[in-house]
Amino acid sequence: MSTQAPAVPGFGSSTAAMIRLSFLRTLRGRKLRVAAVAAFVVILFPAVVALVSEDAEPATIVSGGIDWGFFRLLVFLLPLLFASGSVGEEVEARTLHFLAMRPMQRASIALGKYVVGTGSALAILWAGLLLLHLVGYATTPTEMIEQFGATARAGGAASFLLVTYCAIALFWGTLVPEAGGMLTIVWLGFIEWFGMLLPGVLRFASMSHFARELGGLERAGWDPVELGTQTLMSVPDVELHWCALVIGIEFLVFLGLALLTMQVAQLRFGKA
Repeated sequence: MSTQAPAVPGFGSSTAAMIRLSFLRTLRGRKLRVAAVAAFVVILFPAVVALVSEDAEPATIVSGGIDWGFFRLLVFLLPLLFASGSVGEEVEARTLHFLAMRPMQRASIALGKYVVGTGSALAILWAGLLLLHLVGYATTPTEMIEQFGATARAGGAASFLLVTYCAIALFWGTLVPEAGGMLTIVWLGFIEWFGMLLPGVLRFASMSHFARELGGLERAGWDPVELGTQTLMSVPDVELHWCALVIGIEFLVFLGLALLTMQVAQLRFGKA
């Protein structure tokens, strides 16, 4: 009879177990329902315009809904719902200490929660985006097919941005679990939302600007800044592959910082 102790689970298996646990909690919780209601509200206004207006162009309705509903609202709201409080809720429920005592790397706890939270946010994003596309082009089936590529391009850019924002929210949630949501609001509201409106190279602080370029959306905010007939400042053009690279680097940096913080900040588990 062997008395050898069972092997310690690897990082991959520990993360998979955390994904299963977080997935079940998400299904039973209220986050999905709240996010679905938010997506419905975002779609409601352009849908009503599309159904009752005879002069509105479907492409204008859909692009406006994507711009204001998704790039200016949902991509900011969904990380708050699914990522910023994922660690804090374990602290509040006093279950983080139990999870941290299990034979697994603590970073796998954060990664599992990130995968489920981001996956849930992406599911809501794409469900709303496809519904907006269907409703917006309901009266013009030919355009519905022809313009699907433009909608998919915008959705891909919004997804890339959402994945990055969830990493940012996870970082603040692991660094300060009791105030992760508030710090996420400050970062996304000031650096990202307000930053995408700034003139010149100041706008490069916002990943939202680069995502809008990737998605083929019109530039927001003050661009260019003019005085009479003279242009004082304008946002420089950046090739799309550089836009994608910048967003990708920020995503990797914040996700790495979140996992590292979860792994080494042992004092925080004493609060659970």
